[in-house]
Amino acid sequence: MYLKRLEISGFKSFANKTVLDFPHNVTSVVGPNGSGKSNVADSIKWVLGEQSMKSLRGKKSEDIIFNGSNKKAKMSAATASLIFDNRDRKMPLDLDEVYITRKLFRNGESEYLINKDKVRLSDIIDILARSGVSQRGYCVINQGMADSILVASPAERMVIFEEATGVRKFQIKKEQTIKKLESTRKNLDRVNELLIEIEPHLNLLKRQATRAERRGEVEEELRREQKSFFDHVWLDLIKKNSGYKKDETMLTSQIEHNTGEVERIKKELSENSVNNESYDKNFEELQKKLNSLQQELNDFQRSISIVEGRIEIEREKMEKAKRPEFKPINLGYVKEKIAKIIDSYNIFLSRISDIKDISELEGMKRETMEVKAGIDALFSEIQEGRVCLKGEESFDDTDLRNFEKEKAEITSKAEQLRKDYEVVRAQVTELNRDEQEKRQAFFRLERELQARQDEINRFKDNLNNINIEVAKFEVRKEDLINEIKTEFTDDAPLLEKIQNNEMIEIKDEPGYFNHEGAEIKIRRLKNQLEQIGGIDPLIMDEYRETQQRFEFLSSQSKDLEEASESLKKVIKELDEKVEKLFKVSFKSIGDEFDRYFKIIFGGGKAGLSIKYETEEKENMVEGDGGQIEVEEKETEETAKKKIAGIEISAFPPGKKINNLSMLSGGERALTSIAILFAIIAHNPPPFSVLDEIDAALDEANSFRLSRIIKEIADKTQFIIITHNREMMNQADVLYGVTMQDDGVSKIVSVKLDELEG
Repeated sequence: MYLKRLEISGFKSFANKTVLDFPHNVTSVVGPNGSGKSNVADSIKWVLGEQSMKSLRGKKSEDIIFNGSNKKAKMSAATASLIFDNRDRKMPLDLDEVYITRKLFRNGESEYLINKDKVRLSDIIDILARSGVSQRGYCVINQGMADSILVASPAERMVIFEEATGVRKFQIKKEQTIKKLESTRKNLDRVNELLIEIEPHLNLLKRQATRAERRGEVEEELRREQKSFFDHVWLDLIKKNSGYKKDETMLTSQIEHNTGEVERIKKELSENSVNNESYDKNFEELQKKLNSLQQELNDFQRSISIVEGRIEIEREKMEKAKRPEFKPINLGYVKEKIAKIIDSYNIFLSRISDIKDISELEGMKRETMEVKAGIDALFSEIQEGRVCLKGEESFDDTDLRNFEKEKAEITSKAEQLRKDYEVVRAQVTELNRDEQEKRQAFFRLERELQARQDEINRFKDNLNNINIEVAKFEVRKEDLINEIKTEFTDDAPLLEKIQNNEMIEIKDEPGYFNHEGAEIKIRRLKNQLEQIGGIDPLIMDEYRETQQRFEFLSSQSKDLEEASESLKKVIKELDEKVEKLFKVSFKSIGDEFDRYFKIIFGGGKAGLSIKYETEEKENMVEGDGGQIEVEEKETEETAKKKIAGIEISAFPPGKKINNLSMLSGGERALTSIAILFAIIAHNPPPFSVLDEIDAALDEANSFRLSRIIKEIADKTQFIIITHNREMMNQADVLYGVTMQDDGVSKIVSVKLDELEG
């Protein structure tokens, strides 16, 4: 993970959007005094969560927003963003590139964003801390911060080195654990006080509860005896009267059943009455249809007879024409004879048309014979040659074929008409048969209706007699229920069952029951209750509640004792971990301090030492409520030294000093730089901003400092704000900051060869 870019807009003198890329290990930002180059460091510190306006060189929050100039209007908000390359996932986010942005508006509202999503400040601080970046660490170092290590007291230095060695997080956890321990002990004291207060009252309740239990046992036995007694009395009553209930139920069921049957029969009778009207209507319609078909059938029969006569005539003509002695005849004579025959025939047809019944056809035989006789006479003349002519003529059978075709058509229609006639006649027969059956069913239903009515009347008479006996039973039952209510006035569920007539479940008939003995036992139990006396019915509930509370508090006391011991163990383990880690890390930082001191001064000696103070009781630790005892017993052999602070010793080459105050200003600056870089070398942050920490160094010392930066640059990315030429030479990228007459800082390109000129 490394810092890729800084984007600022409206922040202090950077009114316009400004972007600084950091593609290499060392980047220098240079510029004259007052150009705003230190605002770059302030913007980084601000994004990291800095809340102190003094640390940001301001008095109030809106001081960091560009306030305008003669040529540039003031800005409404300040924005700064740090963009990190997170491909190694050192930052706990599943993103290759992470934007951390902070905004401040003139109305005082502020926003914190991660990749444009709003978050809380605590979220940003947590993510940065887990990534090794902290606003309180060494990511942004200015000249005053470097010197503060030397002027700080040993105790103040202890806080700095706790951060540097990485034990501060364990100490914070210890402080939290101590607070939990203090809270646990307070809770334990309160629980124990409550136990002492509750126990006497619990003993009193226990004695009363014992009496209540005894009374409850007697009451329960009395209740059982009374219920048994009432059970048997009830059973005797039920046994004498239960038969009536069964009979009542059976008779009621029979009445309901027969009433339903009566309604059914009445409905069927009503439906049959409606069907009679339907029968008359249907019969009339079918009879009309049958008469119509009969008339049509007669007409067709007459037509068939006429056609058959014509066919017969034509066939005889053909038969005569086929004889061997046939000779040509005088057609004129024949036509005259035929005309007369046709006249007779027409008269015959006219009479046939007037026939209304098929029986009248018998009277038409004579007319038919007369026509036939005329035809026979003509035929004889032809045979005898009286009408013969010389020559020959052919015979035409067209009329015969036409008559046969006409007969076939009329016969087919007549046959279909006969079928329709038979269908309708069958329907009439079926209708008459159905009507006969319905009439028989109607009379049968009337007889059944009367029988059902008689049966219902008989059942009602029996039911009235049973109701009289049931009424007597209800009176006897009510007397028994009132007696039970008197005895069980405090039994709400039982009273509710009695109210709902669910008092006692009917059991199988028992054997012999001694009623007199049961009554004697009930009186004896009642006397025992009088001797025990009345007891508050809520005493058992109060006793159980108090006992449960006592047991709960006892369990709580035990849990709190165990929790207290567990917290003491955690505190002890944290102390051991802090001591071990601090000593190892402190020695490493001390070694690095001595090494960098020698590099910077070209020799000499420097070191760090721990200042101890001996306590009489090492088992006392400070909490919010005062001292808390960690160990119950401690001997002089187990008492340990307590760290009081950190001492710094520095001996430049050729000098022997007893106190850091004897160092010159330049020596103090070099010494503080050596300490800072020793801390950075021990626990390298992802990046570090050095804001003019080289201001007091000469060229030779600046060269030494640049050597140290070059050495650490492969572990920590450096952004150096400087005036120093040597520091500029160490940079991979160089930014120049200028300020125009509009009061706005701008980033410009600066070439190293131009600086050398």
